[in-house]
Amino acid sequence: MSERYDIAIIGTGPAGLEAAINAKIRNKNIIIFGNKDLSPKLVKAAKVNNFLGFYNVTGIELKNQFVAHIAAMGIGIINERINNVYAMGDYFALMVNEKIYEAKAIILATGIEYTKPLKGEEEFLGKGVGYCATCDAPLYKGKTVVIVGYNKESEQDANYVSELSSKTYYIPMYKGEHNLSPNVEIINYKPLEIVGDDVVKIGRAHVWT
Repeated sequence: MSERYDIAIIGTGPAGLEAAINAKIRNKNIIIFGNKDLSPKLVKAAKVNNFLGFYNVTGIELKNQFVAHIAAMGIGIINERINNVYAMGDYFALMVNEKIYEAKAIILATGIEYTKPLKGEEEFLGKGVGYCATCDAPLYKGKTVVIVGYNKESEQDANYVSELSSKTYYIPMYKGEHNLSPNVEIINYKPLEIVGDDVVKIGRAHVWT
């Protein structure tokens, strides 16, 4: 019979790790599944200034602090991908290839699932491409910024970024009215590629139809 954990946590970003340390403090028997780099997006962050207690650190530096913290608490990460989760009445069964893990409760902390990346998007992540307006907007103060928005919530980020950038363009990947600041310029093009050398220089697009 498989060992049955109190809590299984899927995801090793900040939310998953925070859940793990708090569960550990409460003397719960836990297991956490994730990535050896914790969060691919975190390690590619150029600067992080909005995480209390850590100012002007890189994503890698913050990741190393996370690793040291969980190691000190005896929390190990299972570097495996969960294929399926089944509700079995009073517990859950987690399938990993031929193995089965059991837990009384599950915490899903898998983050946000993004659409298929643009050509060059992953290459330039942290080098001019970012996903967090709060985190990254100060890096682009006085610069030209293009925001590709996939939902209405993106408009709030565009308005915030426009307060810091010299020029903000907004590419809406959805139809409808837009609630944008007057200094945000909408361009109806579909982005195709992000181009640059060491950092982003320009993008390719065609007219959105």
